Amino acid sequence: MAKNKIMVLIILQLFILLTAPLFYPIYAAGLYESNKDLTGIAESEPKIYQQMVDAGAKTLIVKGRKPFLVYWIPKNFNSLPKHRILVVMHGTNGNAYHHLSNFLNTAKEYRFGILSVQWGWPTNRRGVTGKPQYRYIQDVRKTYTLIDAGLMYLSQRYGITQGESAWQGFSRSSTQCAVFAHLDKNEGKKYFDLFIAASGGIGENLPIMRELLSGKHGVKPLKDQHFYLWGGKRDLRHGEESMRRSQAIIEQLGGTVDILRIGSEGHGGFNHNRQYQEEAWRLWDSLCKGK
Repeated sequence: MAKNKIMVLIILQLFILLTAPLFYPIYAAGLYESNKDLTGIAESEPKIYQQMVDAGAKTLIVKGRKPFLVYWIPKNFNSLPKHRILVVMHGTNGNAYHHLSNFLNTAKEYRFGILSVQWGWPTNRRGVTGKPQYRYIQDVRKTYTLIDAGLMYLSQRYGITQGESAWQGFSRSSTQCAVFAHLDKNEGKKYFDLFIAASGGIGENLPIMRELLSGKHGVKPLKDQHFYLWGGKRDLRHGEESMRRSQAIIEQLGGTVDILRIGSEGHGGFNHNRQYQEEAWRLWDSLCKGK
């Protein structure tokens, strides 16, 4: 009996040692710049990757981890009176380089930086289409802390203006907009003045979202948090109805939906139309100036 207990303890210790890296925070190790990511994302769209590198984008790797960050900073950023960053998150099977490219021209014109988050990565398994299936960071707090690490890195190098960044989520990421707003205000560092959610209704079954709706974090946990919501009329799954539902939930939780824009486009219309991006920028800028 004693020998069996010893064997069980030995096996348990080995299990902990082998699996600890899976559960240890992905951001515990420092970030470092690299030519490419460790997951093959760059190779999946080499043309877009090269375009972003040529434009000045840099890849930030978390040691020993697959999620990573890509950032772009405009020229003469240090000479600007304000150093603002737009954090962008891709959708299902997304690509941080590609998602950064969606906003690059707007960022060049209005002189803000971009931090693009690769929070999903391909696995060896293939879907019905033959493309790799993706895994994603499941704990939104871990994604927030990855973003925090990236913003701290940029702040050390460029002196990011505290409290004047914005967050943008597309599709699968958009479903988490209220959760990120809660984490930033109530548990985080209050980086963001505006949360932009495009083509993805709030995921009411997300664990932290259920807590918010249950009242665990107070009656109005999103008070003073501002949102820009976008949905496309031709988006049958995450279009107008989905984003109107998101507006109702945000307002129920005390948040302010400054703009709900329903475009004529389909899924991803916000990503490819400067008119919507510029509208969101004007709102972002006005919120910063209104402090």
